Amino acid sequence: MPFWGSSSNDKSDHSSEASFTSDDAAFGTGQGPSSMGGGASASASDMQQFAVAMQQQVLVQTIISNLTETAFEKCITSKPGDSLSGKEVACIHATVNKMMDTNEFMMGRLAKKQQSAAGSAGYQ
Repeated sequence: MPFWGSSSNDKSDHSSEASFTSDDAAFGTGQGPSSMGGGASASASDMQQFAVAMQQQVLVQTIISNLTETAFEKCITSKPGDSLSGKEVACIHATVNKMMDTNEFMMGRLAKKQQSAAGSAGYQ
């Protein structure tokens, strides 16, 4: 059965879905770091680290998705088959490498600007 739907013949037990939903719902019911006793600061720190990690994961997934979409639109010009042609593979490699090189270049430029801004601000 595909994950996006169920057939009319599917009579499976949905208890795992219910437990996930109930566990997920319990997360936001006042049992967070602010309602805990002495360990609230450690828990708040853990939650903050978790939130930062999730933001980074979402950012990486977004970048990969955009890169995939761009490479597909640029390189796959005919109806996709079972495998990619050598020309399509080469195009995808070139597109990905170009975007990665551009990103690396831009990050280097931004780092240099930040360093020069911090250096000039320190002398005033």
